Amino acid sequence: MDLVGKAKRVRIYLNEEDRVGRKWAPQVILGLLRDEGAQGASVFRGVEGFGATGEIHVSHLPDATRKLPILVEWVDRPERVERLLPRLKEMVPHGFITVDETEIVLYEPCPVRDLPKILTAADVMQREVTSVTRDTPVRRVVELMLGKVYRTVPVLDRGVPVGIISSGDLVQRGGLGVRLDLLASLDKPEIHELLERLASTGKVAADVMTPRPVTVTAATRLPRVAEVMAHGRLKRLPVVDERGACVGMVSRVDLLRTAARGFEPGEEKPWEPGLAGDTPLSRVMRRDVPVVHPDTPLPEVLQAIIATRLHRALVVDRERRVVGIVTDADLLDRLTPSLRPGALRSLMHRLPFAHSPKEKPASEHHATGSTAADLMTEEVPSAAESTLLSAAIATMLRESHKVLAVVDSDGRLSGIVDRADLLHGLVWRKDEGGEDAPPPAAQEGR
Repeated sequence: MDLVGKAKRVRIYLNEEDRVGRKWAPQVILGLLRDEGAQGASVFRGVEGFGATGEIHVSHLPDATRKLPILVEWVDRPERVERLLPRLKEMVPHGFITVDETEIVLYEPCPVRDLPKILTAADVMQREVTSVTRDTPVRRVVELMLGKVYRTVPVLDRGVPVGIISSGDLVQRGGLGVRLDLLASLDKPEIHELLERLASTGKVAADVMTPRPVTVTAATRLPRVAEVMAHGRLKRLPVVDERGACVGMVSRVDLLRTAARGFEPGEEKPWEPGLAGDTPLSRVMRRDVPVVHPDTPLPEVLQAIIATRLHRALVVDRERRVVGIVTDADLLDRLTPSLRPGALRSLMHRLPFAHSPKEKPASEHHATGSTAADLMTEEVPSAAESTLLSAAIATMLRESHKVLAVVDSDGRLSGIVDRADLLHGLVWRKDEGGEDAPPPAAQEGR
């Protein structure tokens, strides 16, 4: 994976006696970074230094050796640093953390990480789990999920998962009215109004959760985890120990990231992911691609977006070559606040977007664009039909893209895949007759 370019460097200053719980603080920090897919971090021990107390600690004083300064240094992409920094700040017992801009001019990692030969859920799961109890107010559940990468939280009773709450649960049973990933497009007063409305209902987690959640054990092998997740169309699964207590969460991205690393070229592979990474995209892509043209007006763009579960539409020219992409968040970001309720209703209930003649001038005045060309983002990852899943996964995860345009030999759009499609492809198996069976995504016509 190419990391050359702009990056951020995080430095965490500690001393040797710092602990997180009963564990050595640097060890816990490295564990978090590794579990969250960071590209690497290092721990350095100082020979002399002083902190806020003014006391100088040096390595040649026997009674001070356990107070020597420790530096944890981590360099990574800005978006990953921004995502993980709040958790690091909560974790560090005392000391200080600095972040500065840097540039990576060379990144040549080892071909394959030092991973065990047989990977299980415990090897890739996220161990720091945000959870709620049955009586947690729904408003608090939303607040815990706001701004987070995850869109699912488990409901625990004495450590055992008894339910799970997703963004869909909050919309369907909680009365949220808008998906969590669209809340960032709203203004603070709008978000505050939604939260107040939730609080007034008096609902708690038990009222909105999906009971009896699907779980996997920490010892479950990754191919089986992928099958459970793909066939159930699940994005995240609680991981439990032999007593049924939650010990982590495994996500679809965790599986895709691990699979991509397992297929990296190298002279030796110390482990096999057990997933079908040699399947070409032509076998798993969907051809029902939501498309618009650069001059397509905003209402029609919105209609194209709500016609698919992808929540986005590709922009193509007359030769059907991809020139951009428009997401539902792009639309909300460019609409005047007075039109957002109508747009949200259209997006959430898949209804045509309509506004009164009086609202039209306001829309034209406040929107930053009225056609797909004005609204689109030009950077759209693409891959050829013959591209193998292993390479496609690496492309999609490199910049956290959610879809990948599939093009034919002439560069024209022929299909599209998202993360769910790629996971379906990875668990592809031969049927008893030895013929290729279509992946679940193709069977369902999604």
